[in-house]
Amino acid sequence: MHGFEAALLIPIISILMPIFIVGIVMYFRAKDRAEVQKTIRMAIEKGQPLPPEYLDSLQKSGASIGKMKTPVNDIRSGLILMAVALGLVVMDYVGNDYTFETLSGIAAIPGFIGVALLIMGIVGLNNQKKS
Repeated sequence: MHGFEAALLIPIISILMPIFIVGIVMYFRAKDRAEVQKTIRMAIEKGQPLPPEYLDSLQKSGASIGKMKTPVNDIRSGLILMAVALGLVVMDYVGNDYTFETLSGIAAIPGFIGVALLIMGIVGLNNQKKS
């Protein structure tokens, strides 16, 4: 072996990149929440009332509470996961001389999760219509 193999970088980067991206997203969300909390804290310390419109906008933006799960969100997430699974199956089929290999089995994981979310969303919509 002559030094460091460049082919070794591919699996290392493919493992570290999602961790890095998630870390960046979490950092900026925490920074945003800290800024909102600092603004609210300063307004309360100065005795200024918080306008109801501001509190409503915080709730709608999800800064103060988590995002609401709705049946429409479940359906959207389910369809996205099913599309990812289909993309993996097509990539496996075309990349392996038009035969199904291991990647098609792995694609079943997001596919079945997508089907479950789709079913949950449809049931949730039907329950909303009844009530």
